Amino acid sequence: MHNPAFAMPIDTSTANQLYNFVDGKTTISPYIGIIADFPINDMFTISGRIGYFNNNGTVSGTDVNTESIDVSFDANLNYFEISPVLEIYNLLPIKPLYFLAGLEVGIPVSSTYVTSVNGVAINNSVDMTDPATRFALAIGVGYDFEIAKNVFLSPELSYRLPFTNVSSNSNYDSWKVPQLRMGVNLTFSFGKDEKVPPPVESGKYMEISEPEFTYYDENMNEKPVEKITVEEVEYIEMYPFIPYVFFDEGKAAPDMNTNTLSAMNEAGEFNINNLPQDGLKINTYTLDIIGNRLKSSRTKTLTITGTTDSKEAKINKNLSKERAEYCKNYLIANYGANQNDITIIAGGMPSNPSSKIDPDGEAENRRAEFTGNPDLLQPIITSGDKERVASPSIVDFKVKYNTDDEIATYSLKYFQSGELIKQIDGEGMPANISWQVSSNQLLANQVPVDWEFTTVSSSGLTKTLNGSIPVDYFSFSRKKSENLPDKVVSKFSLVLFDFDSPEVNANDKEVLDRNVIPAINANSTVQIYGYTDRIGEADYNKNLANQRAQNVKLYLESKVKNVKFETYGIGEGVQIYNNNLATGRQLSRTVQIVIVTPKNK
Repeated sequence: MHNPAFAMPIDTSTANQLYNFVDGKTTISPYIGIIADFPINDMFTISGRIGYFNNNGTVSGTDVNTESIDVSFDANLNYFEISPVLEIYNLLPIKPLYFLAGLEVGIPVSSTYVTSVNGVAINNSVDMTDPATRFALAIGVGYDFEIAKNVFLSPELSYRLPFTNVSSNSNYDSWKVPQLRMGVNLTFSFGKDEKVPPPVESGKYMEISEPEFTYYDENMNEKPVEKITVEEVEYIEMYPFIPYVFFDEGKAAPDMNTNTLSAMNEAGEFNINNLPQDGLKINTYTLDIIGNRLKSSRTKTLTITGTTDSKEAKINKNLSKERAEYCKNYLIANYGANQNDITIIAGGMPSNPSSKIDPDGEAENRRAEFTGNPDLLQPIITSGDKERVASPSIVDFKVKYNTDDEIATYSLKYFQSGELIKQIDGEGMPANISWQVSSNQLLANQVPVDWEFTTVSSSGLTKTLNGSIPVDYFSFSRKKSENLPDKVVSKFSLVLFDFDSPEVNANDKEVLDRNVIPAINANSTVQIYGYTDRIGEADYNKNLANQRAQNVKLYLESKVKNVKFETYGIGEGVQIYNNNLATGRQLSRTVQIVIVTPKNK
């Protein structure tokens, strides 16, 4: 829309007359370019645009005195345009609709002018070869149509309000060109597909009660969690050592998800003292721990029994032997073991197998077992002078639902100082979600634990609750200044229970006699927590875990008199190790014994 408002003389070959240019034609001109959109969030998208624009137009004027002679300029102006634009979505409840605002910068590429008098073009005219860089405000509206997956067609209507004139020549002040643009953008999405929640069915509802946080005291009475107490203590922990190496189905080499072969994959000599303080990670170094202990053991003999699941032996009769030989060769090659000291047994199914009808159990039956030398199979003990332990150490989250829908998934997250410290995800409607607060998991300060619980129903309904739990932190210095008693906390795990068994076996009794009983004093409180893996029904496992805890208590009571005992049957409600791994399930068949002993002042 050419909009002139200037007066200037034109040489018509007969006179140098002054003309007023006040009329402009509205013309249609093409624009073509490239657009790149960069979404910031659900509301704002930065749109960068470059293109080529042909700004054709005609302005006309008449003689100032007679108004009898018509003069016109036919302009052909070409620009290279750069337009940074902000697209704004979700201002209205029409998701594909967007508004835009930005700056248009037009850089002149070429310009030609033809002067006509009374419709006849003339050659002589005033110089008009001074096109100006164009600046304009761009505002408009558009709508995204998805015509195929990740392909969008977007009709757009916008208006350009110019800030500058067509020419930098002062003779043409003022000649501006506002624009109304109508066009279509074709865009392709190269980003990852977003997970779009399913549409919510009309009429569905979901209400969630305010959750309860509870714990069990020494008499197994359920009580509300009013706060979590974190205390600096002298801390000793014994990690169980599993004398098994697990193998992939049909393979004679170890499963690398559950085994770390230090001699092959890590630089430097293996050192047990450098192992991480994590029971699961420790038990990925089984072959290296045994090899390292062989060097200092008084007894060099060792028996390695290769085993298979219930189906493998029918396919490969030599597989169990090959697994045992792999372990033997590793110890010989990397730790100098004498091949005459190591006995190989092709064992078929393990003597104490896991479940034969569950895939988790069958994965555990594919292994190599180490026996015959107790020096090699001892637990690993670590200690620290300044460790943080929490009380209660197990926090239960309970919530009630009122819904005509099904709960598809849930997620419970715990934060401290904005950092995620624990996340528990699952499917279905949980009645209880347990969190075992491990040592040093909470910070050394009074910052509360924030929580967030989110559920998503089968029809797409989402509910989120959040809140916080106060934390009371007792450092060594605070306990000293407030004249509070200090204590030593010792935590022991038995080597492992046999699958589906509550019986304390001979190895476990040896660990109790050698490590646990000497740590119990007359003023100690002995807390016994029973656990299981995830195989089997939850109620059955909880009862099994309680039996394990009770049997350990009975054995300790027969050895140590007049000591306070507390037992907790946790079951699979708290998976203290990753149950997706065979090693994690083995470690979960345990009883953890926490001995709290006040220090004498």
